[in-house]
Amino acid sequence: MRAPSGSVVELIGNPRPASRTRALADLVAVRLSHALGEPGPVTGSHGIPLGEPVVIELGDAVGVSFGPEPVRVRTPLVDPFGTVIRARLLVVATPTYKATYSGLLKIFLDQLSQGDLARVVAVPVAIAGAPAHRESVSSALHELLVELGAQVPAPALALLESEVADQEAHVGRWVTAYAAGLAESLTDLSRVAETSGAHG
Repeated sequence: MRAPSGSVVELIGNPRPASRTRALADLVAVRLSHALGEPGPVTGSHGIPLGEPVVIELGDAVGVSFGPEPVRVRTPLVDPFGTVIRARLLVVATPTYKATYSGLLKIFLDQLSQGDLARVVAVPVAIAGAPAHRESVSSALHELLVELGAQVPAPALALLESEVADQEAHVGRWVTAYAAGLAESLTDLSRVAETSGAHG
């Protein structure tokens, strides 16, 4: 059985599957895929087709519970780490716990080595309860992804819980502001990969 592969991978760090965090990540992935895939001033004459995202719900793939009942892994993946490393565009989404990203996300990403995401463009996404927590989780998640080697050309899309109801508008503005920078980074990494392949 082969590991799933995809140009876009959503890594969801919420222990509760089918969460608001997942819904926000889905929206970001769809909007970015559309913005980057359409030829135009943002992406140049060729566009950057990304295809359907592969979703890794850590709450499903790892199996955790906040209650007394034991849980089982519901959707085990063959190689979730390889799936993340091979992504072109990685949307990393987390709720905010104690002013930073979830412990579940940290446990997963701690299994990666420095430089493992060197060919990945990453988009940090978070939901926070307070403005101060929004700033702290955005900074912490950005630093973590950079430490692993990812290109992070845009600031985190971090919404307050009070903004989630209007997430369509917030995501739309964020994509409009930062799609061009993401497209440039994706193009640059593709050129590096092609050059490496030609010399390999």
